[in-house]
Amino acid sequence: TSAPKPKAATKPKAVSKSDEKATVAAKKPRTMKAPRKAGADDLKLIKGVGPKLEKLLNTLGFYHFDQIAKWSAEELSWVDDNLEGFKGRASRDEWVSQASTLAKGEMTEFSSRVKKGDVY
Repeated sequence: TSAPKPKAATKPKAVSKSDEKATVAAKKPRTMKAPRKAGADDLKLIKGVGPKLEKLLNTLGFYHFDQIAKWSAEELSWVDDNLEGFKGRASRDEWVSQASTLAKGEMTEFSSRVKKGDVY
């Protein structure tokens, strides 16, 4: 007779990327009613933001690179969930890091192409 097998320790379930995102509580970032006096930044310099998405971001109260650069993980999650027709785009295209670069007055590879007229 064989001895009863010891019960295998139950391994914690691996957390998938989608589950991981779900654990981040969504929190609405600070918004603005209108752009600053100098005018809104050209959010289309961020890869993944076209004319339609720029309008949507403005409607949500986002006009400037520094606003986007300051989004926390919770705020990014809120934005991803509220981009009608573009859910998840802000994370996928790494808007926060692009906006940080642009807010400092530096260019990204994508924004350089936009400025040269290679994109829109």
